[in-house]
Amino acid sequence: MLPCLLFLAGLPAVLAHVGGHCPPAGPVLPPPELSARLDLSKLDSRLDSIVRNASRNATIYQYHHTAAVRDPSGVKKVDGDTVYRLCSVTKLFNVLTVLLNAGDLLDTCITKYVPELAGDQVYEGITLRMLSSQVSGLPRSGDAFDLASTDAKSWEDAGFPVPAKGDMPPCDVVGGEVCNRAQFFENLKSNQLIWLPGAKTAYSNQAYTLLGMAMQNITGKTFAQLLRDSITTPLGMPLTGLNTPDNSRGIIPNGAGKVLWDQDMGNYNATAGLFSTPNELGKFVRGIMNHELLSAANTREWMRPAGFAGSYSMSVGAPWEIFRVAHLTPDQRPIDIYTKSGSMPGWGAYVFFVPDYNVGGAIAVSGDDGDAASLALLDMVAATFVPAVDTLARQQAKAAYTGRYGASSNDNKRMNETAHLELVIDQGPGLKVKSWFNNGKSIIKAIADHKGVKPEGMDLRLYPIGENNRWQLSVETLKRQVDVARKPSDACSNWSQTDSMRWATLPVDEFDFEVTNGRVVGVRNLGLRANLSKIH
Repeated sequence: MLPCLLFLAGLPAVLAHVGGHCPPAGPVLPPPELSARLDLSKLDSRLDSIVRNASRNATIYQYHHTAAVRDPSGVKKVDGDTVYRLCSVTKLFNVLTVLLNAGDLLDTCITKYVPELAGDQVYEGITLRMLSSQVSGLPRSGDAFDLASTDAKSWEDAGFPVPAKGDMPPCDVVGGEVCNRAQFFENLKSNQLIWLPGAKTAYSNQAYTLLGMAMQNITGKTFAQLLRDSITTPLGMPLTGLNTPDNSRGIIPNGAGKVLWDQDMGNYNATAGLFSTPNELGKFVRGIMNHELLSAANTREWMRPAGFAGSYSMSVGAPWEIFRVAHLTPDQRPIDIYTKSGSMPGWGAYVFFVPDYNVGGAIAVSGDDGDAASLALLDMVAATFVPAVDTLARQQAKAAYTGRYGASSNDNKRMNETAHLELVIDQGPGLKVKSWFNNGKSIIKAIADHKGVKPEGMDLRLYPIGENNRWQLSVETLKRQVDVARKPSDACSNWSQTDSMRWATLPVDEFDFEVTNGRVVGVRNLGLRANLSKIH
């Protein structure tokens, strides 16, 4: 097994659950500065339980392992410049080229851009957005992994009939010839859609082949040219592309993976043809997190679910595979991990992002059952890295924001004595408002009275808006939440109450912190017209 694991951080910039809190989706505290000490010793030890011999390199965290058994024509030792096949991680690059070059065309039909589909009623309702979001209903891979072409004897021994020679796929199978364009469409049209367009999520490689063809028609550039012009050249990724590199640059497994190392993906290049290195994947991940190619607003819109995958813990985007995990942090809130996987015999890969902490990374594996190994490494990211980063975020937020704030204006002595705010970090999400007085009156009690509950039954918390040190107040009536709602009233609905308190045109539920020389020195509540200085 030959894995690489890489963690990266960007520049600083619901499901109901047990515990009584229902925070907004996304970050509940500012993403931590990971230049500070981050204890990843537990991750080291867990990685060593799967593969032996760890080595730390640059970035935040990097791990490489070179297996003793591998093809001798490849690299002698794996490092950050070793080339791997990324398989379906290619789809992430494909979608990004669409967003960068034709984002305004996502809701147009594929029939407009692929001549072979023009006038075909089967494809008339399928848009570029559906193709990129895995809701097009197209077949998965056509004949590419036809069982009769990959491991016929074992299936025949298990009871499958011996196929007639004329029934065997002529091309676009592992180890075989590449179909020409006409053959590809002949195969595509010989199959029916597996679901109605837009109805259900279903993984499709052929959808991304069509997406690549559409983009060539729209831009006049091949997928390889789009990759180069839109992504790899701007981000400085010269080793990332569709051409098989020299063997001496790559890590090549034995067995099926060796056959696929230099397999021409042909029509499937836009869905699974990419090669890259850990270091260059790091540039790609940073480029997305730091908005070097796509604007911050468009990146946030991109990192959204487009459909569900039949469980509470997974949803699907364009082309995200989104895992929702919980119970990893003291507040037990759900945390979304945005990923794109890639796998084929001998290879496994992930690119992943955790938007709550503005961190991301990449996993690349070459060897037997690389798919299972890459998923096991992703599990470790969730189980070990997420709690470590959450702890760091809490520590930094506690040092920066918690404490007592009081009015300090010499122009209003009475206000000085009767207005104050106390913020703490506890086991819950965000900053807890422990006490809040204005004009000598408890604002927490006033809100509780308005809602018809006792003050001790209220929970007020601040969550970062994400810019200019602005924070949003969330007011909750505490009750026991459940992991899985059995009836509509079990679900979190606090999202509908955001920005619901205004006083004389200004929001009472917005707090703006004042920062001087990197230190929080005060806070302003707009609605109450209260400027409070940090006392301790």
